[in-house]
Amino acid sequence: MAGRRPFGWNADLVTLHRGESEVVRRGVQSFLEGKTLTAVTQDFVSSGFTSTLGNPWQRQTVKQILRNPRICGYRKLSGTLVLGTDGKPVVGQWQPIVSPAEWQLAAESLERKRHPGGWQRNGAAPGEGPTYLLTGLVRCGRTLTDGQQCGASLCGYPTSDSYVYRCRTALDGGCGRISRQGPAVDDLIARYALAALDRQAMLDVRSAIPWPDTQRLETATHQKAALQEQWYAAEISDSDYFSQLRQRETEIKRLVNDQQAWFIRNRPGAHRHAGEQARWDGLSLIEKRGILFALLESVIILPGTKGSHRFEPSTVIPVWCTQPTTPALQP
Repeated sequence: MAGRRPFGWNADLVTLHRGESEVVRRGVQSFLEGKTLTAVTQDFVSSGFTSTLGNPWQRQTVKQILRNPRICGYRKLSGTLVLGTDGKPVVGQWQPIVSPAEWQLAAESLERKRHPGGWQRNGAAPGEGPTYLLTGLVRCGRTLTDGQQCGASLCGYPTSDSYVYRCRTALDGGCGRISRQGPAVDDLIARYALAALDRQAMLDVRSAIPWPDTQRLETATHQKAALQEQWYAAEISDSDYFSQLRQRETEIKRLVNDQQAWFIRNRPGAHRHAGEQARWDGLSLIEKRGILFALLESVIILPGTKGSHRFEPSTVIPVWCTQPTTPALQP
């Protein structure tokens, strides 16, 4: 299959690139010796090589390389090892970088360390939902040297007495320079949301019949993530990737819009009276997040006043959905 050159091999896709393959070999060995993925990623950065696209190294890219069975000579298709009639992995014609045993140990270790479902980064234990209210919504609003906004997702991190939302490190696609008190941000956004909820009476959404296409939306989201993994691992050409990505994103957008419209159509009667805070407090974390994701595109966290340790509400910017699903959200 035509595609970009995998890191570690020459342009013929068969023979090893002497320098790059050594970086991968050392990365696997260092990881198996106990180095963290972040430390291994830093070793990739220090090597002087970039990815085959010329991009700086990030943890996700390095993780995909270490998990890719190609490095031990095995073939993978659509995220699954290709097996022969004897049930054993099919060996490709390219030169391997590490042994199958080394790859398997590294891949299994990375799989154990993945966050729930492989997509969340909020510290939740397997089988649990998100730990923090705004995980997936809060984003870094710091302006970078090129004038662009960082835009990376802020992850929730526990502290000795509470938790904070913090931008990812540069190795993980962020800038690592924004951090804000989690409870204060959650409380502020909840108060903003309550005003909108009072207008469109969405607090009773927990009593609605479950949306019938929940599984389809989850499947479409995971398929998009799997497609990205294939592209990171050079198992799919750029043209096929971007073509399929557009299809996946169009399907996800359609399902999200259908979900929001369905909740509006099927919610019980609205109750516009006092007590919104009490009703909000009675909702579960998952129910609160469902409402916030229906109302908000994101929450941008801007840099605060240098040297100040006070919480500044003006640095927390809610970005409301641009196409309200109910006239109640219109001005």
